Amino acid sequence: MEILPEKIEGIPTDKKRSKERREIVRKEYIRLLENLQRRRGKKAVYNSFLRTEVFFIMRESEKKATNSAAFNWQSTYAVKHLEEVVRDAEPVLGKPIYTVPKSNGKQREFGYVNIATLYHQFQSSEKEYLNFTVKLVLGIKNDKRHIQYSVNKIEVI
Repeated sequence: MEILPEKIEGIPTDKKRSKERREIVRKEYIRLLENLQRRRGKKAVYNSFLRTEVFFIMRESEKKATNSAAFNWQSTYAVKHLEEVVRDAEPVLGKPIYTVPKSNGKQREFGYVNIATLYHQFQSSEKEYLNFTVKLVLGIKNDKRHIQYSVNKIEVI
C-alpha cells in the first residue's frame, strides 16, 4: 500500500487540518468563479450527461462545500478540480439521479425543487491514493437552472 504524502497539490492530508482545507476550498471557489467569468462570461460549466449548464452561486455552492469539503483531503481535491468534476460527472447504474430536496435545511431554503446526484471518478495509474469517487449534488430551481450544491468523497458506490 502506498504511503499518503503530507500534502497533495498543496492540500494537507492530515485529518486534523480541516481549518487549512476550509481556507483552500474558499480560495478555490473564488479562483474558479473569476476564471469562468473571464473565460466564458458566466459562472457555469456545461455537464455533458445532463446536457445543461451548471451554475456556481457563491452563497449556495461555496458555503456548503467550505464546510463539507474541508472534512477530508479528497473532497478538497475535488473542489480544486471542480470544473472537471461538474463537466464529466455521470450517474451510477442503480442509483437515482433525481430526488426531492430535504424538507428542512438549506436545500429548501435555496429554493431547489429537485436535486440531481451525479458521480465523478478520479483515476490515476501512478498514485493509488488518487483513485476515488466523489458525489456531486446539484440543486435545480423552478426555472430549470442547475446549481452546484456540494461535492464530497464517498467510500463505496
